[in-house]
Amino acid sequence: MKTVYGHAAGGSVCITPEKGTAWGGMPLERNKNVDSDLLAHTAVYTDGNQIGAIISLDVTMIDRSYFLAIRELISIRSKIPVENITIAANHVHLAPPLAPSWTYLKGTTIDHIYLEMITNRIAEMVKDSVDNLEPSIIFAGTVPTENLTYNRRYRTKTGKIKMIFSGQIDPEMAPDGPKDEGLGYIYFESPTEKPIALITSFSAHNHVVGGSPVTGRPKPKYYHRDFGGRFGDVVRKNLGYSIPTVYLAGASGDTTWQNPNLAAPLDGDKAAWDIGERLGKFWLDYYKTVPSRQIKGINFASEIIEIPDRIPEESDYCSDNCRGDTDDTSTFNNRRWTAEKNAVNSRSGLTSCIVELTAQSISGVGISTNPAELFVEYGIKIKSGSPFETALISQLSNGWCGYVPSMEAFNRGGYECHRSVFVSRLQKNAGDLISKKSVELLHQCLK
Repeated sequence: MKTVYGHAAGGSVCITPEKGTAWGGMPLERNKNVDSDLLAHTAVYTDGNQIGAIISLDVTMIDRSYFLAIRELISIRSKIPVENITIAANHVHLAPPLAPSWTYLKGTTIDHIYLEMITNRIAEMVKDSVDNLEPSIIFAGTVPTENLTYNRRYRTKTGKIKMIFSGQIDPEMAPDGPKDEGLGYIYFESPTEKPIALITSFSAHNHVVGGSPVTGRPKPKYYHRDFGGRFGDVVRKNLGYSIPTVYLAGASGDTTWQNPNLAAPLDGDKAAWDIGERLGKFWLDYYKTVPSRQIKGINFASEIIEIPDRIPEESDYCSDNCRGDTDDTSTFNNRRWTAEKNAVNSRSGLTSCIVELTAQSISGVGISTNPAELFVEYGIKIKSGSPFETALISQLSNGWCGYVPSMEAFNRGGYECHRSVFVSRLQKNAGDLISKKSVELLHQCLK
């Protein structure tokens, strides 16, 4: 038996609403025929000195005020220090809203009874995990993947930017930015080879089932945990255990699962299974090709900063029809951005957003978190600047501050760059601030 220095545990819980609700104007309900329930997963780990927990939620994003309430209750019940708890939204789109995103366009509201329900369930899940810690080793690394993620911003011959789902993609268009193919992971296992928990990070919008306007696809009716959730289902099926699968959205503000040279799938659930199975096969074929490690040297670092929002003089409102030039799309754009512009201009004085950045190391593996929909360029910068050979990125964590494009992207425009109240808000150098500070925090974990 291998010497074990640390302990780990994990848990999962259903967070599907008991009643239907709406997200972005779409009425959704629980699917009673197909298991597509929304889940929360956690991994808890300790080296005997420090203890931490990472929780992933099958939700699109989570407002900072709600995150703080959930984290506080987790800490009260589990005794894990609040600064050692990460809560990440993995960006599924067919889930109840936990942040005010579409408020000004479709009147989407947040169900506070639902919020209280999941807060209690998540806190109990983490407490139970702490109560059931067991000896553990880890396997960690970056799984090489292929043809599973693409940059979704394409440059037209006129220099305009179109999203991959605009319906106007031309094979001659060039992607406007890079992609990040690898799947980062930390896998916890008992010395007797019993699976305990899995943490993964992947850079692609987790929204094959919902959130992508595919011509000919029926409007969604059910909640769904999307391909990140289906990846977890594949892992559990193959390992033969109900292992919690913490799925983190890597820096993917401008990356997607959709191959621009293929037609978008009409069956979203089937496409989610297809991607989940391919991602699962990559991981299952690779994860034990690296040496195991003892759990030791757990360190944490964090900093909370205030980043101003863009001023009106530096704000554009989709005047270039960034999501397509069809009559329906133009009408939608005008409705949305007129409402967004009026809301921004109705405010008196400058506004800003609280941004919590964290880093941690587990046995020489780094994890960097931020609350943005961060462009992949910055994720690559954080990884390249990290002192750790393996570094996982977790965006949409511990709050939400909207899209954070690169400076080059702002110069060319496109959907993610257009000013809105919440979805794209921060000043244009926010990505540089976030990536630089994230690298500094990872270096602080070299204790």
